[in-house]
Amino acid sequence: MPKIKSKLLTKQNINDFTQESLFGSSLHDGHNLYLFKNKHSCVWKLRTQSRIGNKTQFSWKRIGDARDITLSKARVLADEMRDLIRQGINVHTHGKEQSKLGKTFGAVVSIYIDSCKRSLKPQSKVKLVAVLNKAAILNSAIISKISETDVASVIDRVKHKSPSTAATLLREIKAIFRFAYDEKYIMQKLEINIKARYKINVRTRYLNEKKLGGLFKNLWSDNNTPVTIKTAIYALFITMLRRDELLSLEWSDVDLDNQKITVRNAKRIDNFIVRIPLQLVHKLGELRQKYPATKYVFNCREGRYSGDTLCRYCKQLGERYGIGEFTPHDARRTGMTLLADNNHSYKVIDMALGHVQKGVNKSYLKTHLSEPRAKLLQDYADLIDLLISK
Repeated sequence: MPKIKSKLLTKQNINDFTQESLFGSSLHDGHNLYLFKNKHSCVWKLRTQSRIGNKTQFSWKRIGDARDITLSKARVLADEMRDLIRQGINVHTHGKEQSKLGKTFGAVVSIYIDSCKRSLKPQSKVKLVAVLNKAAILNSAIISKISETDVASVIDRVKHKSPSTAATLLREIKAIFRFAYDEKYIMQKLEINIKARYKINVRTRYLNEKKLGGLFKNLWSDNNTPVTIKTAIYALFITMLRRDELLSLEWSDVDLDNQKITVRNAKRIDNFIVRIPLQLVHKLGELRQKYPATKYVFNCREGRYSGDTLCRYCKQLGERYGIGEFTPHDARRTGMTLLADNNHSYKVIDMALGHVQKGVNKSYLKTHLSEPRAKLLQDYADLIDLLISK
């Protein structure tokens, strides 16, 4: 590339240079400031150098177009870049890093979820967002100005209502601030030394045979409960699915002719196929006839029932029927307990619950035990029928 050297450029030098047709040439203003000519314009660039081991590496930092930046302005900008270089700052990445500063906590949270949580299943991502929304009061604050005291205030407020949620929230907030520091959204680490420990109360509640029979004996004769909720509670016990796995079912996932449903958002197993018993096929068929145009099996208005709504119904109906309140997850514990008491294989029960095998079994067991599971659920439905008739 031909160079036209000059110790100190003038406006006339630059005007003459821009009128020439020699592309690929350059003017040197001294101290590594150059004006390059390309086909369409002239561009100011600063030649920089950095040490990598024992070698010196040269590179070019673009300052801007000569049509927008005058000679005096180019010199000022070049001096500013030289000052940054003397401070050990990389001028090639400095602008991008500066643009990251000043973002709000809410903006960084969104970036964190997109960058670090992209592999989460939709259901898990919804739960994560719900937890982080507990810290929504911080969303409008500049993340670099948030203190440990601010975080502690949020955690204490959440801990008062739900210690387990507070512990999860604190863990995620710590991860967000580590992410913010690593990605240069903040220049100093925020040391968060607060604790959100809580005692885990192991849940053991389940419905024994008498209570389970009483539940469905009362449920089928209850005219004040929507038929969709009745069917959902029955399906909850029969299939032993998690509440959101069940409520997310669409009619396109249900094959009544072949007695099976496909759970596409199962917690552990993708496209988990459940062979359902005849009793549930009949109940779902009635529901389909009543609501033929709905998308979701357990429809509610334009969407579907939420897990919280189903949980509320379970607790209220348990109290109303005199069997004590229960939650949707208690249905899984109930099924596992009663089926084990009736001499069913633990491995088949575990697979019916949608659990992933651990240890050596995970490597060697490549079947979901479809036929044994189908028999298991049919036996369970027959057992419930027997309990209702007592």
